[in-house]
Amino acid sequence: MKRMIFLLGLLLILVPCGTATAGNSSYGLAWSISLPVGDTNDYISQISFRGATFEWRNHYQRDACYGVNVGWNVFNRSEETTLNFDNVAVTGKHWRYINAVPIYASWFKYMSTDKRSSRFFAGGNVGAAWIERRAELGLLRLDDSNWHLAIAPEVGWNLPWDSFLGYVAVRYNYAFKAGEQEAQQWLELKIGFGLD
Repeated sequence: MKRMIFLLGLLLILVPCGTATAGNSSYGLAWSISLPVGDTNDYISQISFRGATFEWRNHYQRDACYGVNVGWNVFNRSEETTLNFDNVAVTGKHWRYINAVPIYASWFKYMSTDKRSSRFFAGGNVGAAWIERRAELGLLRLDDSNWHLAIAPEVGWNLPWDSFLGYVAVRYNYAFKAGEQEAQQWLELKIGFGLD
C-alpha cells in the first residue's frame, strides 16, 4: 500500500508538469464532509467530517478540463454492544471503521468561459477506490480491504478571487462490489481552495 501511495503521489506531480502548459492547470485541496449511503450506511450510519481531496485539472478549453484527484474519507462509529459466539457472549465497546481512498481520472464542463467569474461545473470521475472495513471489540479485530472499480458524478461552483480559487462541490461516490464487500457508496460535500 505504501508503494501504491508513493507511485500515485509521483504521478500527481509528474503528469501535470509534463502535460500542462502555463496558465492551463489548476490545483485544489478540499475538506470533505461525507454522508454514507446504501450498504455503507448499514455498516456505519454517521456523517463523517474526516476527509480530504487533492485535485489537479488541465483546462484544455476555456469551458472544459480533465484531471486526476485522490481523496481519503474516514467513517467511524462506536457503541456498547454484546456479540454472541456459539456459547459465549462478549460485551464491550464496539468500534467500526471504513477507510476509503478513491483515485479518479476526471472530466468537467463549465457553464461559462470566463475563468475570472463565478461559474458552475458538472462532470464525472472514473477510477478505483481502496476500501478497508474494520470492526474492533476488545482484542478481537475483523477487517477486510479491497480495490473497487468506482465512479463519481460531481457538480460544483467555482468562486475565483485573484489567482486563488474557492470551490464547493457535491460528489456521489459509488464503488462497485469487490470480493466479499458489497458496493460502497457515500455522498460527499467538498469545500476547498486552489491555485488557478
